[in-house]
Amino acid sequence: MEKFVDTELLLKFVSGSSSSEESERVLAWISESEENAAAYSRIKNYWVLERYKTFNAEYETSLSGVQAFQQEKSPHALVNYKKILSIAAAIALIITIPALILLSRKDYPIPEQTMAKFEYHVNTGVKGVVDLPDGSRVWLNSSSSIKCPEKFDSLERVVEIEGEGYFEVVPNKDWPMYVKTSKGYGVKVTGTSFNLSSYSNDNKLVVTLISGSVSIVHEENKSEIKLYPDEQITITEKERPKLTKKANIEYNTAWKKGFLLFDNTSMQEVIRKVERWYGVNVTVKDSSILEYRFTANFRSESISQVLEILKLSSNIKYEIDKTNIILRNF
Repeated sequence: MEKFVDTELLLKFVSGSSSSEESERVLAWISESEENAAAYSRIKNYWVLERYKTFNAEYETSLSGVQAFQQEKSPHALVNYKKILSIAAAIALIITIPALILLSRKDYPIPEQTMAKFEYHVNTGVKGVVDLPDGSRVWLNSSSSIKCPEKFDSLERVVEIEGEGYFEVVPNKDWPMYVKTSKGYGVKVTGTSFNLSSYSNDNKLVVTLISGSVSIVHEENKSEIKLYPDEQITITEKERPKLTKKANIEYNTAWKKGFLLFDNTSMQEVIRKVERWYGVNVTVKDSSILEYRFTANFRSESISQVLEILKLSSNIKYEIDKTNIILRNF
C-alpha cells in the first residue's frame, strides 16, 4: 500500500477527472489512516473554496459580501447569493460521487490490512532484533522473519512470524497483540514475555511463557488454551497439544543469549538447529543416526568443533564440503 499520494493526483480525484485506477488508489490511501482522511478533506475543502472564490468573483458586482447583502436586501442579490451556494454544493456533490460509485461496487477490493507492511528477515547463522510500532520488541533466531504493519490499527496489533522469536510485548489489556503462525494457531497477548518457535521445516509449534499470560487460539474453531508463567505448550500436527507445567526456560531461550544448548535432544532436532545456527546443510547417510540423542552446550564454537564433539559422543563420522555436511556411522 502507498505511503502517500501526491497532491496533483488528489486534485484530479476531487475534480472528478481521475481514472478508475487512480480513483481506487486514492480511496485505498484515504482508508489507510485518519491522517490520510484528514489530508484528503483539507484538499477537497481547499478545492471547493477556490471554486467558490471563482464564482464569487463573477458575481462580486451584485454581491460584495454578506454585509452588502444585508444592507441591500435586494431580491437580485439574494438570488445570486443562493446561486453561488448551490454551485459550491454541486461541486462538493461531484467530488463525492466518484467515491460513492467505487465504494458501492460489489467487486471493489477491500484490503484485509490497509496499512503498509514491512518484513524483517534474519538469515541462517545470525540473529536480529525488531522494534514494533507500539514499542514492543522481538528477538529473531536464525532463519526467521516477521511481518508487521507500519502502524497498528486501533483494534488489535497483528504480526506474522515464521521461525523463532522472543517477544516482549508492551502491556495494554484493551489493545491485544495477535501473533499469527503457519501452524493453524495464533498467540493472543496483552502484555507479556514469551518465546515462540514455528519453523516451516519443523512440524511443531512451541510457545514458552516467561511472564504474564497468553492464549493459544485455534484459527478455525477459535478455541483457546491459556498459558501461565513457566508453562509451555507444544502443538504438532495430528496430535493433541502437550502442556508442560514447569518448562525449562533457560533451555528454550538460550539462543537469545547466544547459546546453543542440547539436553537429551533428538538427532533430528539437533540437525535442524545446527543447520539454522551455522547456515549449513546436513545430509544423513545412515538412518540409524536419527535414533541418537545428544547433550551439549555451545556458544562460540565453530561448526568443526561441534561436529568433533558429536563424533566423540555419538560415534558419528562427518565430512565437510563448504556448507554441506555428511554424517555417517563408523
